[in-house]
Amino acid sequence: MKALVTGANKGIGFEIARSLGKRGYDILVGARDEARGQAAVEKLAAEDISATFIKIDLNNLDSLHAAAKMVNSLDILVNNAGIPDSVKPGRAALDLAKHTFDYTTEDLRTTMETNFLGTHELIKSLLSSLTDNAKIVNITVPISPTDFWHPLAYITSKAALNVMTLTYAYEFEKMGSHRQIFGIMPGAVATDLNGMEAGAHGGFVKSPEAAGQISTDIILSGKNQNGQIIQYDGKIVTDYEIQLRG
Repeated sequence: MKALVTGANKGIGFEIARSLGKRGYDILVGARDEARGQAAVEKLAAEDISATFIKIDLNNLDSLHAAAKMVNSLDILVNNAGIPDSVKPGRAALDLAKHTFDYTTEDLRTTMETNFLGTHELIKSLLSSLTDNAKIVNITVPISPTDFWHPLAYITSKAALNVMTLTYAYEFEKMGSHRQIFGIMPGAVATDLNGMEAGAHGGFVKSPEAAGQISTDIILSGKNQNGQIIQYDGKIVTDYEIQLRG
């Protein structure tokens, strides 16, 4: 069994790769930076996990096509790599204090190209390599703004990703395919993107290890989760417009 995890050199991606590896999967460590990717491979290998680096740069479509040619068969694709905003010197990658009106068109374009268009191209490039029962997992976030959570570029790009998840799922079902595509929302996780610490906010913020374990449990639940967006606690969002259907 083989699993490709993008952004697997650190954080949630690394912990998902690690957890899947401990359950017997050969891991393809997808990362943009080869040195960091190889370092992650060495850490996994030290735990007797079969792992190989594969270059995945969501902003370079040629790299995605080249990566796809290296994959003959794939059982699980975890699309974890992404960015919360375009890079701004002196500001956190995920700046929760950033005012909605401060986002520029370039912020939106950069984030959308990475999180949505890059992920879409990778999935398309790997479709022919997916096994009959393969799972595509898109790591995502809540898209409804709140007082605490309204990073415009990030949630906009993830909303597009969620729509792609639902649409691909519809096509799989229509074809009678046994393949699944679904989203997982791991919740608040301490990463270098947000600068938060595990256990913060009364324990609401999880460690990457906990998020990786939770995500892996969902991935390997054995249930048909095609077309679902699943929260860390098991809550399922299956239809964003259910109220329109009565």
